Amino acid sequence: MSDWLLDTLLATSALTVLVLLVREPVRKQFGSRVTYALWLIPAARLFMPTLTHTVQRMVPAPAPFRPLAQPLVDEHLWMARLAPTDPSLPDRLSGWPTILIAAWLVVAVALFVSRIVAYRRDRRAILACSIEDGRIGRVRVIRSAEVASPLALGILDPVIALPRDFESLYAPRERRLVLEHELAHHRSGDLVANLFAFVLLCLQWFNPLAWVAHAAFRFDQEAACDARVLDKAAADDRADYGRAIAKAASGRALLFASALDRRNTLKRRLHSMLNSSNPTQRLAGRLLVATAIAAALPLTASRAVDYVDVPLPPAPTIIHTATPSAVVAAVANAAAAPSVRTAVHPVVTAGLAQTASTLNVDDNLTISGGLITIDGKTKRWEELTPAEKARVRGAVVKARAALEKTHIDEAKIMRDVAAIPDGAQLQRQLDRSRAEISESVRRMDERAAQARAAGRDPDQLEAAIRATLQSVQAIDMQNAANALANVDRQKIAASVAGAQQSVEKAKAELARLQARMDADQRP
Repeated sequence: MSDWLLDTLLATSALTVLVLLVREPVRKQFGSRVTYALWLIPAARLFMPTLTHTVQRMVPAPAPFRPLAQPLVDEHLWMARLAPTDPSLPDRLSGWPTILIAAWLVVAVALFVSRIVAYRRDRRAILACSIEDGRIGRVRVIRSAEVASPLALGILDPVIALPRDFESLYAPRERRLVLEHELAHHRSGDLVANLFAFVLLCLQWFNPLAWVAHAAFRFDQEAACDARVLDKAAADDRADYGRAIAKAASGRALLFASALDRRNTLKRRLHSMLNSSNPTQRLAGRLLVATAIAAALPLTASRAVDYVDVPLPPAPTIIHTATPSAVVAAVANAAAAPSVRTAVHPVVTAGLAQTASTLNVDDNLTISGGLITIDGKTKRWEELTPAEKARVRGAVVKARAALEKTHIDEAKIMRDVAAIPDGAQLQRQLDRSRAEISESVRRMDERAAQARAAGRDPDQLEAAIRATLQSVQAIDMQNAANALANVDRQKIAASVAGAQQSVEKAKAELARLQARMDADQRP
């Protein structure tokens, strides 16, 4: 988030400088209305999302978790883990970037709220002593003693406020042109643009360039409104319009209103009215602005790289010393070894547990020799209904597909059986693990006093290691030895071979049934 904010600040500042540099040449060539449209370039950059580029990278596969591996036993590492430094106040508040962003937003919100309150206060004062003269469409025209020159205000309730002595100050043609100017502000959405521009100014309150750009934006807005009025006016109305602007150059202006009373820009506005443009020039200027937006946005957009980690195949792991978990696993494997089971697809699982000539394809379909038991009824193939035959065909197709995927790796199973340690090996592994854990506890006891003196608490890790030592010491070696002694490797080999034969016989039975069904379909 902070990276995007910084990129956006730099990009909008650079585009704002560009607009400030080219606005006067653009005004001379294409007119004030195109110059006003230039401010869309930095405004559009605020809505440009981050361009993300996805990159795949190969990373090592995560190592399996092994309790009490060597890094935890090493005294330097476990002492470092027991002594985390106390976080500073900025760290507790999620770091300096978060604090700075919070302070920036607080000032921005305070500035915006204060000016909104001031605007609403001035608007209430204007409306409180006003007299309504009439309406032009949905725009109310009022007279108020609180305004010294005409102004347009209000977004949801658009109003044109005129001074009480409006008729005595302005000639008839001047009054018409003044009303056209304020109506043009409402019709072109300038008041909405003013609100949006002030929100951006509040968000960049710390940036001097933003204040300069805001003043330039408001001038270009008034000059563009002058151009809209003069494009529709007659040639001899220009002088009257200039006099109206000069008469209105007094009093105050509301923040979000559009008024004719800016004294410091009067000379520049009168000069800008001399730069008239034809429709062809304005169209060319708008196309130029659109092209600039299309080019500036991707060039200044924030960019990020989204890394997709693709794990490498794990490398073979050589275990030099057995951990307590490995010892316990060896005992569990030894105890479970006599009951070797082969997992087969659920559709044909029951078939492998029965005789060679009987297959339970599913819960309601059994094939035994030339007979088919379906939904509790035993029939020959010829006696089945068309619906039952279709059901059998579908079940057989699924069963054959499942059996084709079934493979019993007899060699691997026997290698696993051969790797089961005998009682003496198991005892040596267990003794080695006990010695390693006892050494860790001894080192911890030596350093415990020093750790507590430094304000650290080693009790939690010490309790965990002692609990592991107790679990290792609680292993019943007699039962483990009995389990290992009961491992009958010949019986396991015969069981595996029988399972493989059952799979082959089931395939043959399904093949015979498939041939029978194929023959039944031939004319």
